[in-house]
Amino acid sequence: MPVIVVSVVGTIAGLLIAGVGLWRTVRDPRGFLAYGVVALGLVLAGVGFSGWRYEAGDHLPLLLLIGISLGVLLLFNLLGYPGLVVFLIWSGVTILRRESRTLGNGLALLAGIGLLFLPGTLERLAPQGEIRDDPWYMIGYGVHTFAILVVAYFSAVFALFLIGSLLYRWRRSSTRPSAVVVLGSGLIQGEVPPLLGARLRRGVEVQRIFTPAPVLIPSGGQGADEPRSEGEAMAEYLRDELGVPATQIQPETESRTTRENLINSRALLGSKHDPITVVTSSYHVFRAALLTRRLGLTAHVVGARTAWYYLPSAILREFAAVLRDHWKVHALAVLAVLIVAVTLAVVLVPAMAWSP
Repeated sequence: MPVIVVSVVGTIAGLLIAGVGLWRTVRDPRGFLAYGVVALGLVLAGVGFSGWRYEAGDHLPLLLLIGISLGVLLLFNLLGYPGLVVFLIWSGVTILRRESRTLGNGLALLAGIGLLFLPGTLERLAPQGEIRDDPWYMIGYGVHTFAILVVAYFSAVFALFLIGSLLYRWRRSSTRPSAVVVLGSGLIQGEVPPLLGARLRRGVEVQRIFTPAPVLIPSGGQGADEPRSEGEAMAEYLRDELGVPATQIQPETESRTTRENLINSRALLGSKHDPITVVTSSYHVFRAALLTRRLGLTAHVVGARTAWYYLPSAILREFAAVLRDHWKVHALAVLAVLIVAVTLAVVLVPAMAWSP
């Protein structure tokens, strides 16, 4: 088949794939797989179009594609990667100085240190010396290839998570909700801390947009170290600090997790399909949105502002939770990567070793 035919087919297929992904994101933005479909389609279309124009004698699209790719790689390696390492370490040290010293708050620092040593670690895993077809060299080649592919996979998934999070947060909804559900986040000595207070203020802002005002549902049960339920403390804060009439507040006081927050709050209302707005912290918006989709809720999630130094660790914690929630998918992906690495080690290494 002529190259130009393959290129044209690739361009059309890429545009169709990107279109399907875009349609899915517009129809329901609560999911980042569709963003990956859009990215895959655009890459395929770009490569196909460049090859098509190259075969037709127009070299500019291919040169632009190569130039943009090299430019992105160069900027990432010279500025982006070092800058990310410095920022994560700086943020990690800052949050540990200002907040409690927990593993969750230390994720940014751990990630920064891990990225600092990642290039050297991958280089050490690379097999040394001339290419050989003996078992030890093939094992070393397979391990090195597997490590690179796993890093590349989770980097791509994390990039899609960030893109999906940003695009979802920019999306607006004009539908009047039947309720505004404010998710709890823990009390300090039975009182509402600043982070939770920011969620409640954001919830009141959302409530006041609509007429008549939807009911506010402060949602949260009582933890083992808390003297009362979060829902009760949040309701008191709404009444006494923010001036919300008691008739507009319907606390939910039994939940222990975000999933229970949503299920129990939904049970306080009418139909499962009545729209609701969920309020949480900015870093938690996308994962909460993913969860509302899995629960079949008609929901839009908005976020309250979070201190900048808190965001990196919080985002990494959210990403880890998303991986946990979909662990079977990622386990299958890692298994596929392992099969690819073993195949390359068994097939490619002997071929390179035997070639003159």
